[in-house]
Order: sequence, then structure tokens, then C-alpha cells
Amino acid sequence: MSEKLFSRHYDVGSEMLLDFLQQAMAGLPTVTSYELADSGDRINFTTSLTLTSWGENMVATVESDGRDGSVLSVSGEPRVGVLSTPWGEEIHAATIESQLFAALTPSIEMAQSNPIMMLQADHRRVEALFARIGVTDNGERTGLVRQLVSALRVHMELEENHVYPLLGSEVDSDLAEEAEVEHQLARDGLAQLEEFTPDEPGFDAALIMVMAGIEHHVQEEEAEAFPRLASELGADRLAELARQLTSVRAELLDREQSDQSGQSGGAKTSAKEGKAEGTASRKPRPKRQSNRAGSRRNTSKAKVNPEDTTKADLLQQAKKAGVSGYSHMSKAELAKAISRAQ
Repeated sequence: MSEKLFSRHYDVGSEMLLDFLQQAMAGLPTVTSYELADSGDRINFTTSLTLTSWGENMVATVESDGRDGSVLSVSGEPRVGVLSTPWGEEIHAATIESQLFAALTPSIEMAQSNPIMMLQADHRRVEALFARIGVTDNGERTGLVRQLVSALRVHMELEENHVYPLLGSEVDSDLAEEAEVEHQLARDGLAQLEEFTPDEPGFDAALIMVMAGIEHHVQEEEAEAFPRLASELGADRLAELARQLTSVRAELLDREQSDQSGQSGGAKTSAKEGKAEGTASRKPRPKRQSNRAGSRRNTSKAKVNPEDTTKADLLQQAKKAGVSGYSHMSKAELAKAISRAQ
């Protein structure tokens, strides 16, 4: 019979802690094997035989504390035999706890001063939610989709109000604009997803479309935008940004919980209303001036010059023109595809 061995609170989000926990498991001397459960919130692992104990069916579960902290709980099935005793199991549990604490502490201390790690942990949470929605029965999908929308809403607002302005001023304004356009495309996709119930035929197609767009966006951020931003800001400014994001995130999470409590106690909010509500608190952002030609129509097809506009503008034009696969195209490819579609 499984019994709880220990639990510990950490001042980082559950997704980040789970990510760090997987990394720690790889280096623990007492852990012989481990795997992330399909639910995405726990790790199943086994420990080696010692002179005093043998841990079987060990489970490390990570749960949110309701704000931006989390609780790690470890349980298992002690096996009492010739080389083990109940007292020995207690010693073994204490050994695992001390090893986990020693392995997790450096990563958590670094994360608290590194906003990039915070944002990447958000990405891992969204990926885990996508995976769970894909394998979960229809009856549980509605709640998971609600979690997905809420997580993305908080993450996108943090980036748009606090990260992308720095990305635009310190690194590349076009890169920041493109990221904002991709966020809007993600909002559009989420709004379409919320229009379906999980048992409707169009739900899976809408889910796949949102997943593909966000996967592309995450790859670009983690491969290009985040490393360049970290390099330009330096350690002190990164630490300040981390403190800022931590404070704002707590406020946004409180808002999300209030919104969800209000919805559960009253009428269901429509997808259109939810979308408007999710963007209401965003700071207004000035539009970038474009060098595109005027709006005079020509009876012949106008050739789009990629040098006369930004990639963000080209992405918007491609979407309106019905160009398929535009999110993966370069500026030159976008211009060519738009010209053909006009």
C-alpha cells in the first residue's frame, strides 16, 4: 500500500518545478529509473536496493499552491524484507528528500533571477496541456482547455507588456512585432477552439492548428529571441525583469482565478466575450509605421516588395490573403506568396 513519505513547498510554479524535477531524477544516485506520467503532473520512479530499505512504485507529484508556488509530494510502497525494516524505510525516505532538495535548490535559485527560465517553464506547461488534451477523454477536455487558455493568456500578457518592449528596443523591433502577430494568431485559434465542444468533429482540427502555431512560436522564441535578449540585457537587468514578472504574474493569476470563479457561479462566458476580456487589460501599443504603398487599387496584380515592409505586416497580409503555411515562411517567401494570392 502506497504511503506519503514527505512533501516540501517551493516558490516556483508547478510546471517549472516539474521540469527541474525531471532533470534532478537523472542525477540522483538512488534513482534507477523514472518516467513522466501521462497526466503530466507526476513522475513515477524506482529506487535502488540498500542495506536498510527498498522503495517500490515511487511517485513524485507536483501541485500548484494556487498562486506561483508549488508543492512536491513523494509517496511509495515500502518493501519490508530481510535487508529492510520500517525504520530503514524512514531513513531511505530522508535520503531521497535530502538528495532531491540538494539537486533542486540551485536550479530554483537560478530561476528566481532568470526570467527566461520562467517563460520557458510556461512553454513546458502549455506543451504538457496539449499532450493531456490529446490523450484525455472528451469529458475531461473542457477543463483542460480552460487551463490552456488561462495559462496562455497570462503568459502572453506578461510577454507583450514586459518582454516584447525590451525585445523591440534592445534586440530587433521586427522580431518583437512578429512575436506579437503570432500571439494574435494564437488568440484567434484559441477562440475557434473554444467554439467547439470536445466531442464535435472540428475540435481536433482546431486543436492541431493551435498546437502547430504555438510550437512554431515557441521554437523561434527559445532559439533566437530569448538568447539574444538575455545577451543584451545582462545579469542585473535580467534579475530586475525576473522580479517584475514574478510580481505581475501573481496579480494575473489572482485575476484568472477570480474570472474562473465568477464563470463557474454564473452563466458561461462566450468565446467572443472571453477573448475580449482576455485582451482588455493589455497596454495599448503604438502601431509601427510601414513603408508600404498606398491603398490605391490596380487592375493588375501588385508585386509585394519584402524590403518595403516588416515581416509582421507580411504575416498579417498572408493571413488575410488565405496563404497556407505562412507562419513558417521567410519575408521573401511571404512576399512572393502574397503577390500570387492577390
